[in-house]
Amino acid sequence: MTEPARVETPIVPKGQKKEVVVLLDTSGSMEWEAADGSPVTRWQVVSEAMPLFVAALEAQDSEAEAEQAAGSDEKGGLLIHGFSNLHTELGDFNSSNFTRKWAGIQVGGGTTIMPAWRAAQEDYMEEFGDLDAFDRPALLTLVITDGEATDAADFGAVLEKAKTGTYFAVAIVGHGDEHDKTLASYSSAVKANPKHVTVVSFDSVTNPRDLATDLITLAGLAQ
Repeated sequence: MTEPARVETPIVPKGQKKEVVVLLDTSGSMEWEAADGSPVTRWQVVSEAMPLFVAALEAQDSEAEAEQAAGSDEKGGLLIHGFSNLHTELGDFNSSNFTRKWAGIQVGGGTTIMPAWRAAQEDYMEEFGDLDAFDRPALLTLVITDGEATDAADFGAVLEKAKTGTYFAVAIVGHGDEHDKTLASYSSAVKANPKHVTVVSFDSVTNPRDLATDLITLAGLAQ
């Protein structure tokens, strides 16, 4: 077990508007233990951390109220894309719909991330593509995973080539050899592109508040 490094600063420069999207690992291994011998699973840690992150995002989301003005809670909040061997656009998550929508997520399968990333890009351009590039918010993609994707080389190339307006933060949960291998894989992209990519190890972390607090800081949502 390595000691997780605490996050101290956001990855997106201060004062820059941002659109936050999550790529969430829904592969079968997310139901494995979060730490050696622990009854707490990786999925449980993430499931309890995400409502805290969603609440922090809502506190700074000026568009959420307008998106829900018609009376439905389906729109507004944090857009989450699930990835396993299949991509699933899980939709917008907010404090009103979180429990209902999270319960509908199916966990299982392998780990392939590129379809989810492409879909996130398409959603971003659909919403902001009509704006001049300088007027668009930065796209901050938070990746929550416990293992290396089968298309890790392709996604690694995306991270290494990320430029102004595109940022990635990767949170790695779980423990053991697979955790360490995944951390090493993403760390190479950080070395190649440190201004736009960061990775945080949650090696053997079982407290969801630890995960939530660091994600909130990474996204620049801390008060």
